[in-house]
Amino acid sequence: MRKLILKQTILWLLLISAGLPTVAHAEEKSLAVVDSQRIADEYEAARDAQEQYTKFLQELELEVGDREKILTAMLEEIESQKILLGEDALATKMQAFEKKRAEYFQFRESIDQRAEAEYKTKIKPILDQIKTIVERLGREKGYGIIVDSASLSVLYLDSDYDLTNEVLAALVRGDN
Repeated sequence: MRKLILKQTILWLLLISAGLPTVAHAEEKSLAVVDSQRIADEYEAARDAQEQYTKFLQELELEVGDREKILTAMLEEIESQKILLGEDALATKMQAFEKKRAEYFQFRESIDQRAEAEYKTKIKPILDQIKTIVERLGREKGYGIIVDSASLSVLYLDSDYDLTNEVLAALVRGDN
């Protein structure tokens, strides 16, 4: 709830500040909004890509769970047989456990890379397509700023609205 209120407050501040004459040399340009959540919900290719990506992540989670169960079973077996096993047999079981544990952690480290690769394959092409369309519309229709109302992030910003060079110059001059 607090997150929603914060997003709404930020959006209102953006809307209000977009109407202020903060960039005197820029021509009058308006603010536009795109709802990325609605696009994700209504655009079939986006829905399909998200479903495929989610399914991939769920399969990874199942594989993690399977590997964790194997490790737990191995550890429980070692604990239950520790007294009965000789030193050599216990050492052999512990080595097998440590090897399986190392494989598990190596697998866990690879998950992020695999998820990122899947994201780039499934989701990123659609995001790139949306970005291209938003930038084209921004230029064609003369918008200064296009904001994603779902995430409150800027999707398009006309360079006339970018004050970074002026702020850097003021910093170098020592202005406050």
